[in-house]
Amino acid sequence: MSKMNKKIVPLLLAVIASPTIIANDFSDFKAQEQKTASNYQEKTQQEFEQYKLELEAGFKDFQNTYVEESKKYSQKMTKQWGDYKESHKEIWGNYSKNGQIRESVNFKTGEVEIEILVDKKTSTKKAVKQAKESVKALFATTEKQAFENDVVAQKVEKALKKHTTVVKTAELSKTEKIMEPLLESLKTADDLVIEKLAIEMTGSAKVDSRSVNGKKVVKLSFKIPAKLSNKAGRYSSRVLEIAKKENIPISLVYAVMETESNFNPRAKSHVPAYGLMQIVPMSAGKDATQYLFGKAKVLAPSYLYNGNKNIEIGGAYLHILYHRYLRKIDDRTSRLFCAIAAYNTGAGNVAKSFIGSYNINKAAKKINQLSPRDVYRHLRKHLPHDETKDYIQRVARRMAKYQS
Repeated sequence: MSKMNKKIVPLLLAVIASPTIIANDFSDFKAQEQKTASNYQEKTQQEFEQYKLELEAGFKDFQNTYVEESKKYSQKMTKQWGDYKESHKEIWGNYSKNGQIRESVNFKTGEVEIEILVDKKTSTKKAVKQAKESVKALFATTEKQAFENDVVAQKVEKALKKHTTVVKTAELSKTEKIMEPLLESLKTADDLVIEKLAIEMTGSAKVDSRSVNGKKVVKLSFKIPAKLSNKAGRYSSRVLEIAKKENIPISLVYAVMETESNFNPRAKSHVPAYGLMQIVPMSAGKDATQYLFGKAKVLAPSYLYNGNKNIEIGGAYLHILYHRYLRKIDDRTSRLFCAIAAYNTGAGNVAKSFIGSYNINKAAKKINQLSPRDVYRHLRKHLPHDETKDYIQRVARRMAKYQS
């Protein structure tokens, strides 16, 4: 036996022979383990509370900046034009950087308006020529360019930069053009094709002029034929991917998208809700990010104007409504009707229409006593807002159009 072993063995034997030593060592170990666990739990709780505070600050800065900058920009443009044309769910409204040109594209009807603000001495013919040149630029505008030209969105994006731990941003495409859903050929069009398309579209354009604030406004308007559009097809691969991932009907995603924005990637409401599926950052966006990323996030305008991201968030929210919030509704068709309504007005308001309170689990008991037809009729009659009553009808009817 080595000298070292001769020293260690008696020590081991002494420890084995002394239960008190073993008990004391185990007690110390257990106390240390509990202290470590307690410290970790306390640290985790502190980090969670800090995250919540940061999240709330992010949402607050988003909303305050949006409201303040929207007001300032609308006042500025109203001073120049006499009125203000803002983007909304179906219409993309765009002002040039100097505010002398404004464009309006209706993704529902295909109607396009180009307005030029010029000096009264400028001939209408010259202004029309300038407007036709603007059509080429409009057709060539990429998602990235449209976003960079959005004064309010840029201000919101800047305000959110200090909240990096809770904010998600995204890159916008440098190649995909805003007008692709309405003009499918733009997807592969070069400058010569774009110029040809602009000439064709404006060949028989309507021209109007009016005076405002001592200047002249010349308006060029035309309509893109529906046969040139492929609005749903523009997003087909992403819709298929998300519908499969979230276990929801493909037709539901398409119908919601058409109803929310008519496939306008620059859709924005006053709420504000953004993009193809009209995501409200503080509600649907919050729930969907919690589900997708494990933590709620503030979705910046850049993220919501990214078509692929927007469809992912919208699909995630539909999944949450159908498979989680409304899971206790047994009949799948009844649950689908309720999910459609909830996408527009929230699951709580759906519950309230049935039982007078926001408890969806209690409401499910009553819903389960009704046929799907009766559920639909009830929602159409008793939902709190006329908009939602119409919404469920429009989405349900459009789903039939997208059935494979």
